[in-house]
Amino acid sequence: MNISGLSFNALPPIDLPFRFFISAPILVLLCAGIILFSGEAMWLSRWHPSTLAVTHGFTLGFITMVMMGALLQLLPVIGGIGIAKPRLIATSCHGLFTLGTLSLMANFLWPNAWLLVISFLLLSLGLGIYIAALAWVLVKKLSQGDAIIGFRFAITALVIVFFIGLLLLARTQAGFYEWGWPTFLVEKLSTKALTDGHAIWGLVGWVGLLIISVSFQVIPMFHVAPSFPTIISRYLPAIIFLILLGMFVDIAITLNIIVLLHGVYAISLFLVIAKRKRKVPDNTIRYWLLAATSLLLFNGFYFFPEAYLTQEILTSKTLILAAFFIYFYLVSVIQGMLLKILPFLSYTHLQQRCLSHFSAMQFIPHMHEFLQKKHGLWLFNFHCFTGIVLLMTIMMPSIYWLLSIMLFVEFCWLLKLMYQAITLYYKTLNKIKLSVNE
Repeated sequence: MNISGLSFNALPPIDLPFRFFISAPILVLLCAGIILFSGEAMWLSRWHPSTLAVTHGFTLGFITMVMMGALLQLLPVIGGIGIAKPRLIATSCHGLFTLGTLSLMANFLWPNAWLLVISFLLLSLGLGIYIAALAWVLVKKLSQGDAIIGFRFAITALVIVFFIGLLLLARTQAGFYEWGWPTFLVEKLSTKALTDGHAIWGLVGWVGLLIISVSFQVIPMFHVAPSFPTIISRYLPAIIFLILLGMFVDIAITLNIIVLLHGVYAISLFLVIAKRKRKVPDNTIRYWLLAATSLLLFNGFYFFPEAYLTQEILTSKTLILAAFFIYFYLVSVIQGMLLKILPFLSYTHLQQRCLSHFSAMQFIPHMHEFLQKKHGLWLFNFHCFTGIVLLMTIMMPSIYWLLSIMLFVEFCWLLKLMYQAITLYYKTLNKIKLSVNE
């Protein structure tokens, strides 16, 4: 593991990212329940209430939830400066964001003016406070590495996602005009344009740019791999961000370029991983390879001539592309990173506790004891099988029940692995405390 240039002096308390991580799979289990009770109908359109609830359950409840927790640790490690008052900020943002996500999902299923207002207020406060806390750090003179620069683009994209979401509310709810929204701005953009912009800026701008930027740091660090080519690490996030700015001018051209750029990133990801020095079986590498493969398949399917596709596939093309990008790419990377982050954070925080009492180091378990490799491999296999069932369900909605079961199995297993790692951390911490007090 290469940790040169990293700082561990400003780490926030470990329970803060833990609460984000542990909440994420619980919200996916809720999505599994929605899929089971919604039946086949939700697979007929991406605008179905259950489809919208599940999509936001994954994008907000799992993907964004994990990334919010991860950034709490990544910023001080990579940039050397953490957010101010981390316990107050993280606790309030976690509670507000979780309740806001649940309220939003409920509003999709059971539309209600009060639920809409509650979700709007909770998500506005939760994300607003979090963005402000991160912005306070990112405007400082941090390490100007490629990852930090990419973080700035990702957080800016999150602000844009949030703003477009508010415009969508203004567009669809007449009452919001009374809140002082500029009417010309609301009327200029159609609901479809806003919806597409909200989705693309969220998936590609916020989460996509964050994952790409994180990979520049974590793959060389955890896997003793060379750095990404300079043209990729220095310019790719900026190019993607600038291309996204033009999407309201011509969305077709913008999407074509964005898809191609992700294909370029996938190829560079393959090349960097192939050159790693520590070529031992590793579950996180399996996830990265699956993600890169998915991006190339995404490219192939996106540009495949529609004249050669059946009507059934054409009808489901948007959902299939979403499955590749969200589940096989984004969720794969996040699960893979969790398999590394949980043991690494646990070990690092315990090690920091022992700096003034080296004799207590004997109590710290080996990093693999926090999360056994075979258990991580089972999670990877569950994830692959669930992804295949997801694609099958899109084409054959009658097997929705199997997808629900597989999601339940996969994320219950992830929750179990998290619980074991966290439990081992606190057991070891108690041993260290007892040793120090003796």
